[in-house]
Amino acid sequence: MISTLTRPGFAQALRVFQQAARTVPAYAKFLCDNGIDADAVRTPADFAEVPPVTKDNYIRAYPPHELISGGAITGAGTWSSSSGSSGTPTFWARDELSHEHGVDLHARILRGFRAETASTLVVVGFSMGDWIGGTYTFRSVADLHRRDLRVSVATPGMDIDLIRADIAALGPYYRQIVLAGYPPFVRDVLDRAPAAVLDQDIKVLMAGEAISEPWRDNLLSLLGKPDRPQDSCLIYGAADAGMFGHETASSITIRRLAQRDSTFRDAMFGADPVLPTFVEYDPTYRYVETDDRGALLCTVANAMPLVRYRINDIGSVHTAAEVGQALLAAGHDQRVRTNTPTAGFIALRGRPDVAVSFYSVKFAPETVRAALTDPRLSGELTGKFVLDKDLDPAGGDRLRLLVELRPDRALDEAFAVAVGSVFVHTVTEASREYRDLRTRIGTRAEPLVELRPFGSPEFRYAIKHDGRVSEA
Repeated sequence: MISTLTRPGFAQALRVFQQAARTVPAYAKFLCDNGIDADAVRTPADFAEVPPVTKDNYIRAYPPHELISGGAITGAGTWSSSSGSSGTPTFWARDELSHEHGVDLHARILRGFRAETASTLVVVGFSMGDWIGGTYTFRSVADLHRRDLRVSVATPGMDIDLIRADIAALGPYYRQIVLAGYPPFVRDVLDRAPAAVLDQDIKVLMAGEAISEPWRDNLLSLLGKPDRPQDSCLIYGAADAGMFGHETASSITIRRLAQRDSTFRDAMFGADPVLPTFVEYDPTYRYVETDDRGALLCTVANAMPLVRYRINDIGSVHTAAEVGQALLAAGHDQRVRTNTPTAGFIALRGRPDVAVSFYSVKFAPETVRAALTDPRLSGELTGKFVLDKDLDPAGGDRLRLLVELRPDRALDEAFAVAVGSVFVHTVTEASREYRDLRTRIGTRAEPLVELRPFGSPEFRYAIKHDGRVSEA
């Protein structure tokens, strides 16, 4: 763990806190209600005693204008929304400072792809609606013309045919293409793409959900780049605060080394059988702590400043020096490179309140339970389930829902179809993000339902941190 006496980025976090206490009406009330004297908070130890803010105790507890500096709704330059699976959107405001951070971070990613020397077309395959992915990526990349990067951007959104047409038509005029999108959607674009697309130098920029190293290897094989993991990059971000961190060639190398070396893996990430997402982060942009249950707390300057905001992601924070020490202790002379001297790493294990993320749509356990307790199903099911991701017969990503039958119930394909139908109806009613996904990809948004006999071993475990849930 990082000592609170030497944490990089604390000075900036303290400025965000002090300014929010002075200028944000909701935060001033929050501190008063919790008996916190902002002037008495001066050290990292003092700061660690400030109560975290959450969606429930802060974001949803005040009207949006009171969450913005100055209390004026026009302090928001851009609004994004997230609804998860609750169906109730949460709105997040960003301003020019947030935009500048996005430009800086995308510049680092694209320099990792050598865009300072190679003409680059970024094709944005994220949704271009209210959600942050498409608009945030577009604005950040478009403004890189002010930097030393030779970058253009196209915005076909989540349209596979249009993305392929853009790459085929414009790609030959660029040295390389960066395809940006949710991991399973990127695979959809590349799988069985024509030679006019795949014959070009394509790199991939992904966000919205975790990937495994075997999944990355499979994607790279589609690109004809089995030995170039550095041509891929996964972003850790959210509508709440934009980009928290991103993979680099160094972070990917470290994660793949942990996959091969159990000694280093256990020392670095613990005994969890599933590797966490591992990204570099800049503490001067996102000051990140952990609470006593391992939830990440972030402090970030924005139109809607967040101070010790609990995003509910579980993970750990590491300095570059700590990573280097773990490598040496395991016998590896691997240099740890970062974009800035103070940059560190976040190991992200996921959310205990999210069963799985699919095309960036998050499915909460309570929504799945609501479907399985529907009177049309509950008489046949115990309520135990596993929701995760798998590959369909054609090799594409699909949701997989395993459910446990009550004792003496027989496997029945027609009943499996009924389970899928009720699941789709329930989640469609609860989540507008899922409704949008079904519009875009049709039946591939529906789960592959598998019935299991009572007492099957798949249902023995509690919530895991690998993007899947097993409910007993």
